[in-house]
Amino acid sequence: MLSWLDLMALLVLAAAVAMGIRQGAHFALAAISALVLYVLLAPLVTPLVPSFVLPLLALVLGLGMAYVAQLIPLTFLTPTLEGIIGGAGGLLWGLFLAITIWVSFPSEFVASTGALRYPSEQIPSGVKDGIVSSPFARPMFDWAAGNPILRAALLPYINHP
Repeated sequence: MLSWLDLMALLVLAAAVAMGIRQGAHFALAAISALVLYVLLAPLVTPLVPSFVLPLLALVLGLGMAYVAQLIPLTFLTPTLEGIIGGAGGLLWGLFLAITIWVSFPSEFVASTGALRYPSEQIPSGVKDGIVSSPFARPMFDWAAGNPILRAALLPYINHP
């Protein structure tokens, strides 16, 4: 059964796909290039700045790539092809946002077991219940925590293996 967390992530995913279909190829170009730049730059920037700078980096990259994408002259495509290309860009952007929602809650390192506890015991029980009952949150967190690039991009506060 889906929890409130899953519904929120899937709503964001659906909105991103709809926005991509509506905006077309320029949206896909901006979204995909901003995602690639963020995933490449986040591991380099994370050790140098506090973690609150990473959302600002994502915002600047997104706005910057949206501006640059509007300057690139793309040949006119049919509305159907524009929708397909934009929808693909929206799908990638939406998946990234949904994964971010699933993994963004605090975790804690348990020294006795040497493992990460997700979600942290410090968060309110209503929030914790939504995360624990989600079939997607824990697998996504484990996947992101196990991949060094995704860990730097999505989980900058985790400094231990």
